[in-house]
Amino acid sequence: MKVNIFTENLNTKIYGHNTLLFESLESTNKKMIDDLNKGIKLEEGSVYIALVQTSGKGSYGNKWESNNNLGLWFSILVYPPYKKEALSFLPGIALSRCLREKYNVDAHVKWPNDVLVGNKKISGTLIQVIAAENKNACIIGTGVNLYQTKEDFDLSIRDKATSLYIEANKKIELESFYKDLIYYFEDIYTGEKKLSLYFREYSKMIGRTIKAKKDNAEVYAEVKGITEEGYLQVEINGNLETWISRASLDIDTNY
Repeated sequence: MKVNIFTENLNTKIYGHNTLLFESLESTNKKMIDDLNKGIKLEEGSVYIALVQTSGKGSYGNKWESNNNLGLWFSILVYPPYKKEALSFLPGIALSRCLREKYNVDAHVKWPNDVLVGNKKISGTLIQVIAAENKNACIIGTGVNLYQTKEDFDLSIRDKATSLYIEANKKIELESFYKDLIYYFEDIYTGEKKLSLYFREYSKMIGRTIKAKKDNAEVYAEVKGITEEGYLQVEINGNLETWISRASLDIDTNY
């Protein structure tokens, strides 16, 4: 597979035009961070794609199953000034919109940046910020399950994970899917609409009661809204709370 199949006939102005393709990496985020730390100059919107990731990671150190060629495993680089608030929402919103509009799959965003179909996860994101060339660099790593059958998932996550093939019952060319997704990424990122408004449109959480482990205790919370900064507003036993980070939270996907 050659990288030009990912860069030819792109409908973007900037994002994805500088793309590097790797047969196998530990992770695309790690490779991009290592290259930036070595002083390699990468332009805004650069993308690293790995056909296989041997040590893929999700948020908060969670493992991401990507040691296979069954998905799209990639990282996008953006520099300040960032064009959107609540930047962590961007990949999930772009993917949810792409899946709904292009593939008729009713995907939705789970706070802060997972994408579900029904109550099963199809995508996750890991965002890392480092100092590079006297400015911050934001590396947005995303994994999307594309070709897995149910049996391809480990037993431990088989009832929690899904893929585009399972949901749409057809296989989409990797490069075609990538071009669709990168188009939505740029369109949303460079547009005027706030990501918090997109979140309300592409999430099914608001107004529903969710179950979560908070500081190792099980709680039920009614989701009241989302702030412009991307914080989740909930009500627990009549008390209003604002959840800023997912660090001490594990939100159930059934809601």
